[in-house]
Amino acid sequence: MLRGLAKETPRMALALTEVERTALEAVAAAERQGRRWRRYQAVLLLATGQSPGSVAQSLDCSRASVYAWVAAWRRTGIAGLQEGAHGGWRKLDAAGEQILQALLATDPQTHGHQATGWTVPLLQGELAQAGYRVGGRTIRRALHRLGYRWKRPQYVLDRPDPAYAGKRGR
Repeated sequence: MLRGLAKETPRMALALTEVERTALEAVAAAERQGRRWRRYQAVLLLATGQSPGSVAQSLDCSRASVYAWVAAWRRTGIAGLQEGAHGGWRKLDAAGEQILQALLATDPQTHGHQATGWTVPLLQGELAQAGYRVGGRTIRRALHRLGYRWKRPQYVLDRPDPAYAGKRGR
Protein backbone atom coordinates (compact mmCIF):
# COMPACT_ATOMS: atom_id res chain seq x y z
CA MET A 1 0.00 0.00 0.00
CA LEU A 2 1.25 3.48 -0.82
CA ARG A 3 1.74 5.93 2.01
CA GLY A 4 -0.14 9.20 1.95
CA LEU A 5 -3.18 7.85 0.16
CA ALA A 6 -6.41 7.61 2.07
CA LYS A 7 -7.73 4.16 2.73
CA GLU A 8 -11.05 3.32 1.14
CA THR A 9 -13.70 2.95 3.80
CA PRO A 10 -15.12 -0.57 3.71
CA ARG A 11 -18.76 -0.99 2.79
CA MET A 12 -21.13 -1.76 5.61
CA ALA A 13 -23.76 -4.31 4.71
CA LEU A 14 -27.19 -3.12 5.73
CA ALA A 15 -30.29 -4.66 4.23
CA LEU A 16 -33.72 -3.12 4.71
CA THR A 17 -36.96 -4.83 3.95
CA GLU A 18 -39.46 -2.95 1.80
CA VAL A 19 -41.63 -2.31 4.87
CA GLU A 20 -38.66 -0.96 6.84
CA ARG A 21 -37.57 1.23 3.93
CA THR A 22 -41.01 2.77 3.39
CA ALA A 23 -41.50 3.34 7.12
CA LEU A 24 -38.07 4.96 7.42
CA GLU A 25 -38.66 7.14 4.34
CA ALA A 26 -42.05 8.25 5.72
CA VAL A 27 -40.57 9.15 9.11
CA ALA A 28 -37.68 10.99 7.45
CA ALA A 29 -40.06 12.95 5.19
CA ALA A 30 -42.16 14.05 8.17
CA GLU A 31 -39.19 14.91 10.39
CA ARG A 32 -38.68 18.60 11.16
CA GLN A 33 -35.51 18.31 13.24
CA GLY A 34 -32.33 18.13 11.22
CA ARG A 35 -30.48 15.98 13.72
CA ARG A 36 -33.00 13.14 13.59
CA TRP A 37 -33.43 13.50 9.84
CA ARG A 38 -29.69 12.92 9.40
CA ARG A 39 -29.96 9.69 11.38
CA TYR A 40 -32.74 8.40 9.16
CA GLN A 41 -30.88 9.45 6.02
CA ALA A 42 -27.71 7.71 7.19
CA VAL A 43 -29.51 4.39 7.51
CA LEU A 44 -31.23 4.87 4.14
CA LEU A 45 -27.98 5.77 2.39
CA LEU A 46 -26.11 2.83 3.90
CA ALA A 47 -28.89 0.53 2.72
CA THR A 48 -28.24 1.72 -0.84
CA GLY A 49 -24.67 0.44 -0.56
CA GLN A 50 -22.75 3.62 0.16
CA SER A 51 -19.75 3.44 2.45
CA PRO A 52 -19.93 4.89 5.98
CA GLY A 53 -17.28 7.45 5.02
CA SER A 54 -19.23 8.77 2.04
CA VAL A 55 -22.46 8.84 4.09
CA ALA A 56 -20.68 10.77 6.83
CA GLN A 57 -19.27 13.21 4.30
CA SER A 58 -22.60 13.76 2.56
CA LEU A 59 -24.43 14.31 5.87
CA ASP A 60 -21.60 16.38 7.38
CA CYS A 61 -21.09 14.17 10.42
CA SER A 62 -18.45 11.75 11.67
CA ARG A 63 -18.10 8.12 10.67
CA ALA A 64 -18.41 7.20 14.34
CA SER A 65 -21.88 8.78 14.36
CA VAL A 66 -22.89 6.76 11.31
CA TYR A 67 -21.71 3.54 12.95
CA ALA A 68 -23.54 4.42 16.18
CA TRP A 69 -26.77 5.19 14.32
CA VAL A 70 -26.62 1.91 12.42
CA ALA A 71 -26.00 0.01 15.66
CA ALA A 72 -29.01 1.74 17.23
CA TRP A 73 -31.08 0.90 14.15
CA ARG A 74 -30.10 -2.74 14.36
CA ARG A 75 -30.97 -2.90 18.07
CA THR A 76 -34.41 -1.27 18.08
CA GLY A 77 -35.29 0.04 14.61
CA ILE A 78 -36.75 3.52 14.22
CA ALA A 79 -37.07 3.91 17.99
CA GLY A 80 -33.28 3.57 18.26
CA LEU A 81 -32.79 6.61 16.03
CA GLN A 82 -34.90 8.87 18.25
CA GLU A 83 -33.07 11.29 20.48
CA GLY A 84 -32.98 10.62 24.16
CA ALA A 85 -33.94 13.19 26.73
CA HIS A 86 -31.39 15.93 27.07
CA GLY A 87 -30.35 16.72 30.61
CA GLY A 88 -29.43 20.26 31.31
CA TRP A 89 -31.37 23.19 32.57
CA ARG A 90 -34.86 23.10 33.99
CA LYS A 91 -37.62 25.52 33.23
CA LEU A 92 -38.81 27.81 35.97
CA ASP A 93 -42.31 26.77 37.03
CA ALA A 94 -44.86 28.79 39.00
CA ALA A 95 -43.33 27.81 42.35
CA GLY A 96 -39.90 28.87 41.11
CA GLU A 97 -41.28 32.21 39.94
CA GLN A 98 -42.77 32.74 43.42
CA ILE A 99 -39.34 32.11 44.95
CA LEU A 100 -37.87 34.54 42.43
CA GLN A 101 -40.40 37.21 43.37
CA ALA A 102 -39.73 36.65 47.07
CA LEU A 103 -36.00 37.06 46.43
CA LEU A 104 -36.53 40.27 44.49
CA ALA A 105 -38.57 41.70 47.36
CA THR A 106 -35.57 41.33 49.68
CA ASP A 107 -32.13 42.86 49.76
CA PRO A 108 -29.24 40.68 48.50
CA GLN A 109 -27.28 41.61 51.63
CA THR A 110 -29.83 39.79 53.80
CA HIS A 111 -28.82 36.63 51.94
CA GLY A 112 -25.12 37.17 52.61
CA HIS A 113 -24.17 38.82 49.32
CA GLN A 114 -22.03 41.93 49.15
CA ALA A 115 -24.21 43.61 46.55
CA THR A 116 -26.80 46.35 46.74
CA GLY A 117 -28.94 44.99 43.91
CA TRP A 118 -29.80 41.61 42.47
CA THR A 119 -27.91 40.35 39.45
CA VAL A 120 -28.79 37.33 37.34
CA PRO A 121 -25.82 35.28 38.67
CA LEU A 122 -26.85 36.04 42.26
CA LEU A 123 -30.43 35.03 41.53
CA GLN A 124 -29.17 31.92 39.77
CA GLY A 125 -27.20 30.90 42.85
CA GLU A 126 -30.11 31.51 45.20
CA LEU A 127 -32.50 29.56 42.98
CA ALA A 128 -29.99 26.70 42.79
CA GLN A 129 -29.95 26.54 46.59
CA ALA A 130 -33.76 26.33 46.46
CA GLY A 131 -33.52 23.38 44.05
CA TYR A 132 -34.00 25.18 40.73
CA ARG A 133 -31.02 24.73 38.42
CA VAL A 134 -31.87 27.23 35.69
CA GLY A 135 -29.82 29.27 33.27
CA GLY A 136 -29.43 33.01 33.12
CA ARG A 137 -31.59 33.30 30.04
CA THR A 138 -34.41 31.46 31.81
CA ILE A 139 -34.17 33.89 34.71
CA ARG A 140 -34.21 36.87 32.35
CA ARG A 141 -37.32 35.53 30.61
CA ALA A 142 -39.02 34.97 33.97
CA LEU A 143 -38.12 38.51 35.08
CA HIS A 144 -39.60 39.84 31.86
CA ARG A 145 -42.81 37.83 32.40
CA LEU A 146 -43.03 39.19 35.95
CA GLY A 147 -42.80 42.76 34.65
CA TYR A 148 -39.25 43.58 35.69
CA ARG A 149 -37.09 45.65 33.36
CA TRP A 150 -33.37 46.26 33.50
CA LYS A 151 -32.29 49.86 33.27
CA ARG A 152 -29.02 51.60 33.84
CA PRO A 153 -28.93 53.59 37.06
CA GLN A 154 -29.68 57.26 36.66
CA TYR A 155 -27.56 59.42 38.90
CA VAL A 156 -29.48 62.31 40.43
CA LEU A 157 -28.20 64.75 43.01
CA ASP A 158 -30.10 63.96 46.17
CA ARG A 159 -29.87 67.26 48.05
CA PRO A 160 -28.80 70.28 46.05
CA ASP A 161 -26.80 72.90 47.89
CA PRO A 162 -29.26 75.56 49.16
CA ALA A 163 -26.58 78.23 48.76
CA TYR A 164 -25.78 77.21 45.17
CA ALA A 165 -27.25 80.34 43.57
CA GLY A 166 -25.34 82.58 46.00
CA LYS A 167 -22.08 80.80 45.33
CA ARG A 168 -22.52 81.26 41.62
CA GLY A 169 -22.91 85.02 42.12
CA ARG A 170 -26.58 85.33 41.37
